[in-house]
Amino acid sequence: MNKPAGVIVISILYFIGAACCLVAGLLFIAGGGVLATMMSQSGGANASPLAGIMAGLGAVAGIVILGFGVIDLFVGIGLIKLKNWARIVAIVFSGIGAAFQLLGVLGSLTHPNIGALVFQVVFLAIYALIIWYLLKPEVKAAFQPKVQAASA
Repeated sequence: MNKPAGVIVISILYFIGAACCLVAGLLFIAGGGVLATMMSQSGGANASPLAGIMAGLGAVAGIVILGFGVIDLFVGIGLIKLKNWARIVAIVFSGIGAAFQLLGVLGSLTHPNIGALVFQVVFLAIYALIIWYLLKPEVKAAFQPKVQAASA
């Protein structure tokens, strides 16, 4: 069975997510250092301890984001290789993402912002489509191990 086209699209989305996490993680690490340098050069009474905390927070946040990028990379590779664990992880991550987007939609309704609302609804729809697509029987069948015919 050939790879379903939707699986390739979803894996590309995971690769894009991994690249974004790589950039964001590096920016957090560098940004924390830059802010710490700026704070220590300001010469305030509490500048030095706060600068160290800022640098540490930037590094920790950057490493966490880089970790998510590595996970996205592995899920994308797993989807390309039609590994069932990657399909399940993608469904779980999409469910978590959809839950957060739904909270975002509710938040956008309490403080009306049409741009934020449209953004949240679009991403909610993308997550819902990913879940729907990966649960389709023919897509699920593509992830099942192929049984090799025994040679007689």
